[in-house]
Amino acid sequence: MQPFRRLARHVAFAMLAILFTGQWVSSAPPNTLKETTLGTTRNVHQVGNLFLAGQPSEADFKILKQRKITRVITLRADSEIEWDEAAVAKAAGISYLKIPIAGLDAMNDDTFDAVRKQLKLGEKAGTLLHCASANRVGAVWLVYRVLDQGVELEKAVKQAKEVGMRVPIFETKARAYIKKNQNSQRSLETSVRPGINKRFLDTNLKVDEWVGRFEIESREVYAARNAVVKSTNVKVGTAIADIGAGTGFFTRLFSAAVGDKGKVYAVDISPRFIDHIEKHAKQDGLKNIKTVQCEENSVALPPASIDVAFTCDTYHHFEYPASTLASIHKALRPGGLLVIVDFERIEGKSKAFIMDHVRAGKEVFLREIEAAGFKLLDQSHISDSQENYVLRFTKQ
Repeated sequence: MQPFRRLARHVAFAMLAILFTGQWVSSAPPNTLKETTLGTTRNVHQVGNLFLAGQPSEADFKILKQRKITRVITLRADSEIEWDEAAVAKAAGISYLKIPIAGLDAMNDDTFDAVRKQLKLGEKAGTLLHCASANRVGAVWLVYRVLDQGVELEKAVKQAKEVGMRVPIFETKARAYIKKNQNSQRSLETSVRPGINKRFLDTNLKVDEWVGRFEIESREVYAARNAVVKSTNVKVGTAIADIGAGTGFFTRLFSAAVGDKGKVYAVDISPRFIDHIEKHAKQDGLKNIKTVQCEENSVALPPASIDVAFTCDTYHHFEYPASTLASIHKALRPGGLLVIVDFERIEGKSKAFIMDHVRAGKEVFLREIEAAGFKLLDQSHISDSQENYVLRFTKQ
């Protein structure tokens, strides 16, 4: 009888939700786009606390208040509406802001900047962004979706069209703004080690030479590879990213550990390493491996796509650590694990190679990673290790 009682409780909760709100309570993640209703308002979609829609009527403002919408942003010019929407919003106790897009010229950088700023402010409060039909809404939301919520561009374009974007020039302007701002975001962060990955970008890189350097028992992390894998807590069904996968020996170990129900993203900046991993995965029939050629400032993974992010002797190769860590943070699911294995760099103790090659010690890396939104769980050394430490963090 227990299953039936639990079912009854769930049904009762859902019916109460309908009674008090007029809406089904959704269990969808807060970053998920879903259709909803706001009285007679056309084309309404919701993402967390953000509502995207066409023009609400005067009567709909009472419903907005019931749905805990406390902010309304309109993209319409005064000439497009015959009644005083600002006064109606004020009477309903709702904050009201105009960012008019009265023509193509108004779909510009200043407008995109202004909307992004307001949507960031509205992430924790119910906010309605509207125009006449949600056409302009879809376009300005597209840039916010990509640049501020980390959604992959083509997926975001598809969703923007679902929301209401239908004018091709709006999409063109949004894409141009996104490209420009992605480039400027990269330039805002100064490289901590210019050119550190230059040799790996060489299309003539001799992979066999690196196999000989990476996959050798005299290398600590290779000799202790099974213990390193164990530190990641991977199990059947885990989705893990091997960031800086190199020749792919950890990728192959993870593939066996997560099984057919799991996923291994082999992430590397080197096109030759990516080709090498793809070739061997195909030869060995490892269908749960997906290669990703990343950028110098991003791991290029979809949002909330992994349970574990793993990087071994690679963190010191992050040329843009803040933006790369931000991309890892977005890629991890809530409560996800970040595992960093890197070299101990201690004055007067570490080898000359480490002192010259690794830009900073563990304490510096710790501060950088925690500043990026991660909480340290524990730190340890690989068994019998002289050179490498293990840091494990959780996403906050």
